[in-house]
Amino acid sequence: MAAQHLKRSGIHVLVIDKGNRPGGRMATRPFEGAIFDYGAQYFTVRHERFASYQRAWETKGLVRLWEPERYIGQSGMNSIAAHLSQGLDLRCGVKVRQIYESHGQWTLETDFDETMTADALIVTSPVPQTLAMLDRPIPELNSIAYDRCLALMAILNAPHSFDVDGERVAWIADNHRKGISGLANSVTIHSGPQFSLDNWEVSAEEVAQRILGDVHATAWKLHRWKFAKPIGQFSGGRTENCFEVSSATPLILAGDAFGGPRVEGAAISGLAAAERLLERLA
Repeated sequence: MAAQHLKRSGIHVLVIDKGNRPGGRMATRPFEGAIFDYGAQYFTVRHERFASYQRAWETKGLVRLWEPERYIGQSGMNSIAAHLSQGLDLRCGVKVRQIYESHGQWTLETDFDETMTADALIVTSPVPQTLAMLDRPIPELNSIAYDRCLALMAILNAPHSFDVDGERVAWIADNHRKGISGLANSVTIHSGPQFSLDNWEVSAEEVAQRILGDVHATAWKLHRWKFAKPIGQFSGGRTENCFEVSSATPLILAGDAFGGPRVEGAAISGLAAAERLLERLA
């Protein structure tokens, strides 16, 4: 969202993502003939500015209404991020390990021992990861933490109604019923933050057994979201939906920790960061 806004304003933007594809927790993957949304399951629309994007995406057939007030990507949530990445200078599979200011620019060092420079930066990684990369402490952000989430993708041999207890099974969605998977009974199960924390170091096989219980799955895969949902907030509040680091060279932090813990919050934060950066560059 931020990169597209900057590009429309005539700014050359390079997007770096450590994942194999853009989108982060807006994640969709094929597995054993099924397709799973295994991060964000849907998005809601509360702000008119974001509603204008939702309407445009709906007109293009990119998103559709799934349940009342819940929208999904027509072919999975990641399809929205894939659409937004079109036309951008995008490099995936690149992990930045260090960011420091030098001679009026930001220097980025990657795990490939590559060095890049930029006149300005927007950083949208989870706050603890951002603080680990930066060359300076930001005490205002130390209070931001994240809940974890264990996400189990499973193909059940028969329909089953799980007991949604808020922890072992905090959320379950049938990707076939959502209309993104052609295979029946392909479900995504999210565990709650306490269960996820308690079982974080447990083997995938044991986690799957604890979540499924006596329910039989013909195939399954586990994903561990270490930074699933931000909790707490920085001392300045969230009124501006982004955070400008005090530095001579522009650096704006954005994401759901600043705009609110939803897809819409992250999107609004990205737009706010782009606008703040344009002000600085002007």
